[in-house]
Amino acid sequence: MRRVATVVLLAFIVMALWQITASARYPEDSALSVAIYDPSPSHLWNRLYAALLIRQDRNGNRYGEDSLDPPLWRETEHLLAAPSHQRAVQVLDEFLRTRGETLVRDPVKRAMLQRDLWAVFDWSVGQYSANERPQYDKEKQELQVRLAEVLRRLALTPDEITSLPDTYAQAVASGAFGKEFDSAHPEEPFLPPDLFDPHGPWVCIEPSPESDSGVARMHIDNFSGRSSFLVFVRLPEGRKATFDYFQSLWNFPQPYVRGPSFAADQAPINPDLPSFPAGTQVALVRRATLIDNQGSLEASSITESVQIRVYRAITMAEERNFGNGNMSEILKKAGQSFYEIRLSRPLLFSSRHGGLRAEGRDETELSTFQQKGDDEIDVSPGIHIDRGKSLPELQSCVWCHNGGGVRSLNSRASLLKPNRMQQEPRDVNYGPIYWGDGAAIGWKQNRYDWGLLNGYWKAVPAAQ
Repeated sequence: MRRVATVVLLAFIVMALWQITASARYPEDSALSVAIYDPSPSHLWNRLYAALLIRQDRNGNRYGEDSLDPPLWRETEHLLAAPSHQRAVQVLDEFLRTRGETLVRDPVKRAMLQRDLWAVFDWSVGQYSANERPQYDKEKQELQVRLAEVLRRLALTPDEITSLPDTYAQAVASGAFGKEFDSAHPEEPFLPPDLFDPHGPWVCIEPSPESDSGVARMHIDNFSGRSSFLVFVRLPEGRKATFDYFQSLWNFPQPYVRGPSFAADQAPINPDLPSFPAGTQVALVRRATLIDNQGSLEASSITESVQIRVYRAITMAEERNFGNGNMSEILKKAGQSFYEIRLSRPLLFSSRHGGLRAEGRDETELSTFQQKGDDEIDVSPGIHIDRGKSLPELQSCVWCHNGGGVRSLNSRASLLKPNRMQQEPRDVNYGPIYWGDGAAIGWKQNRYDWGLLNGYWKAVPAAQ
């Protein structure tokens, strides 16, 4: 029986991959055309990107055209319900049938398309339908089996991944960004040229070897391990002062306190931990993980975003205390300035600024980070969402980092016992950045969505 079941499964997957759909062709929606991978919107890669990653609401507003992550939420039915599902399947079939991967050889573009389609695959695995909506099991499998094969065909060799450009270094060298925080012009974004210098003033927090997710657990979990996250800290006095501060936290006699009575089994971090001084800066770097042509996960040098917080003042604000919800008051109590530099595909593909751009002070977007399952685009009739009053993206950081001083450093648990004390690495090649990348990859390898993707890869031999 097991052998028969295996044959049936293989037969289904082969049919799904290679069958030319007999259904009527859905007309292309010219409103969703895009010219990212090629100047022509009719290029197959552009049409694939538009079908899977760009959305349009009832008012004609477009989303996802150059977003870091696809506009898909846990309860989203887009790509599963008609007609978007049929369009997605159709263009995926065309890509497979015509060997669309051969149309573009540029390793950077191949890496980016793999990155984006991988996000859609993982979303389809975690999607759930609430309120007695259809479960879409058949539609999910139809998407997944096709996406898995496209992902495999786009995969680079390990050497090609290693040879991808260091986009952060390119962005710094371009001169498009300031080099440091300018107190006279605090609104100006900046990229520190010495952020990755293993002997420089920025210290990367090394995850404990026992950690199963690295330092920024919430971020790794939210993006299902497809990116590694590195946390850097810089005290005003430099590298030694930063390590000395880390040691003071590690030596603190009572790093945890008893939780409230209703959660007696929990031990919150002591709010009286000694804080760092004003002028301290914290940076969170997100970098893309890729899948090589052997089916292994590889850290890459493609920087997806850099979020920087500068502590103008160290306040006594409590952690996660939002008061009356007045954003200006919350920002004032936090004592921080927020900045974000993020990836832009047009800039990346044109070799400009390392593919990075500064987030505008008033720029808004529909975020999928730490959001509930409700889809924010396909709103049911009669339900109104006023997106015009959405917070600027830079201000949204304060929801998770609104405490004063060290209370807003959510990675501080990695600096406390029983984790190992932060020390200078003996070999910079195997320092905290190496272990941070490794922790993200190790976490992803234990995920169900990664196991499912591997199952699809192994079920059908790659086309020759």
